[in-house]
Amino acid sequence: MHATGISDIGLLRESNQDTFLIEKHMGLYVVCDGMGGHKGGDVASNLAIKAINESLDSYDSEHALKWLNQCVIKANQLIREWGRINPELFEMGTTLTAALIKEQELIIAHVGDSRLYRINQQGIIQLTRDHTLAQQMISDGLLKPEELRDNAYNHILTRALGIADQIIIDNLVEQLLPGDIILLCTDGLSDMVEESDILTIINEYGKDLEGAAQKMLDCALSNGGYDNITLILIRV
Repeated sequence: MHATGISDIGLLRESNQDTFLIEKHMGLYVVCDGMGGHKGGDVASNLAIKAINESLDSYDSEHALKWLNQCVIKANQLIREWGRINPELFEMGTTLTAALIKEQELIIAHVGDSRLYRINQQGIIQLTRDHTLAQQMISDGLLKPEELRDNAYNHILTRALGIADQIIIDNLVEQLLPGDIILLCTDGLSDMVEESDILTIINEYGKDLEGAAQKMLDCALSNGGYDNITLILIRV
């Protein structure tokens, strides 16, 4: 298994509120996107990664999904605690999308609108569901999927770490096949680069994940680079 990650401030932001984690020996990969409209977004995303790092020694491969969810819960609690102690950081938050690959099994924990895609010969599919008001409107029949990208509610989160004491985590467990590629990314990539273009880049660069990651970043920047851009690519 090979993996690479990259993060960029983008063209308009004053700071990078994204963070990511790659622990290849464990098969653990995480991306976080601090909430840009709130103070301390960069603090929140870094605290989330800090909480997971502090939990690595307690990893239980027999109960991997439970352990991963406990990491997310711990991250939420840590962010809440910092927000209570530091008034200037009140209501800071972050998304979190984590992939734990155990043999040929993909275990996902997801909160927010950072995404996880599975890419193979059948194409590209988004496995996570965005926790945004626009996505909720699609589920309620108030918005068509093709109207999602440019909708004003597309960046209003309905879930994020740090906002409430209790957090609802989406979990998925998928069986992987040799050659599958997993992409985790913040919305700085998914907003700027179409899924069809991501697939084209993957097919163009083949096994060169570093080249593919750089090309995706370059495309996001050339298309506007309005937000921080972070991605992880993993080849099974």
